[in-house]
Amino acid sequence: MVVKSGLSGDTAKRILVDAGAVYFNYGLPGERLLGATRGGNEFNPGRTIKDIEVDGVKGSTKGLRRVAEVRPQLTCNLIELSLDNLLKAIAGANQAEAAKQIAVEAEYVEVGDNSKVLFDLDHGDIVEKTEKIYINATLKSRSKKYLSRFVGANAVNNKEFESGYGNWTKGHDDDVIEIATGGKSGNCLKYTGSASSVVGFLTLPGGNGAQLTNLVVGQHYRIQIALTKLAGAFTPTITLACDAGSKAAVAPTTAWVVHVIEFVATGTDASITLTASVAPTGSDILYVDFLELERVDGDYVMNWDKGEVIFPEDDVPTDTEYITAGYTYKTGADATHDIITGGDIGDEDYIDNVALVGNISGKTQAVICIVKNALADAGFSLATAPRDEAVPSIIFTGHYDPDDPDAEPWEVHYPRA
Repeated sequence: MVVKSGLSGDTAKRILVDAGAVYFNYGLPGERLLGATRGGNEFNPGRTIKDIEVDGVKGSTKGLRRVAEVRPQLTCNLIELSLDNLLKAIAGANQAEAAKQIAVEAEYVEVGDNSKVLFDLDHGDIVEKTEKIYINATLKSRSKKYLSRFVGANAVNNKEFESGYGNWTKGHDDDVIEIATGGKSGNCLKYTGSASSVVGFLTLPGGNGAQLTNLVVGQHYRIQIALTKLAGAFTPTITLACDAGSKAAVAPTTAWVVHVIEFVATGTDASITLTASVAPTGSDILYVDFLELERVDGDYVMNWDKGEVIFPEDDVPTDTEYITAGYTYKTGADATHDIITGGDIGDEDYIDNVALVGNISGKTQAVICIVKNALADAGFSLATAPRDEAVPSIIFTGHYDPDDPDAEPWEVHYPRA
């Protein structure tokens, strides 16, 4: 039989058509289109296959081939050049408004619970990552940004309460936990006490790594939580604990306050527990939001919501040490430009995923090619030409997740219908 072509009656239903569109964080909170492209886009899973060579064998042998390297890439030919796209195109780039510089000097202020130091900055509209903190004229290092310790299918609801309260549990069956609007970042968790309430009234179990990635003993971490009682009573002082390493006494107010503490883990269980100094009552109402738990490795972390510097518990400045801070703050209407500068690559520079979404003829659903933990690390250049538009190519490379090193950082979702 002579076969002249692979054409069949189904061919017209299986053709990838048009250039498709590129998304950041496809299917996740914060999903957005990258913007207009020209010249198409390219997805490559980047798998390098290596032969295991055997003497006397002249070619590749079945069973003796292995995956040596996986570097998936998605190349976008971008014509729409926004500020955010520029920041994503340059790995480790930082943004600041053209702003005035102010240097603030102040002596040691306060030693709080768990021996943390809060240093109250003098201006509320500080440009992030511009601060420089000195102790006795010695420059201290800011911690890098690490991956969130919130994991699992309920990660978003466990810390942001987007559509539910995830794995949070109440201390007593008579207590009530529910989702409410008006949170610090959207929805929030509302806790209402009862006559049967217990001292340990609210918990997010670590689940042995299922909800919160297990901690490493001796490693530094930061936990963040926003609390308010709004119109509720809630008089007990709250102790926040994550493992045995962190404790913070909190007196809830009628305004949202973001509480941030840095601690050294003394165990592996990352469960987050809120404990009251006395058991809540039926009239006690507390709202919870804005949670985060992450590793830290610098001399201090910043709580930008309150403008505070928080030092590690084992390196707390004493009341005889002199603390100074220099930083940039925004000038509002005076600023005419945003300034992009280079910097170290932190976890916050990685995009959860970059996806090329295209159309298959004959299918109602799109084909989706995903690169995970993407970073534009292949360099960036911007070329102009007379009577033409600049179309820089941005190459996003996928990276393995250190918490799941066996999963290749790419996926292709092919539509069934």
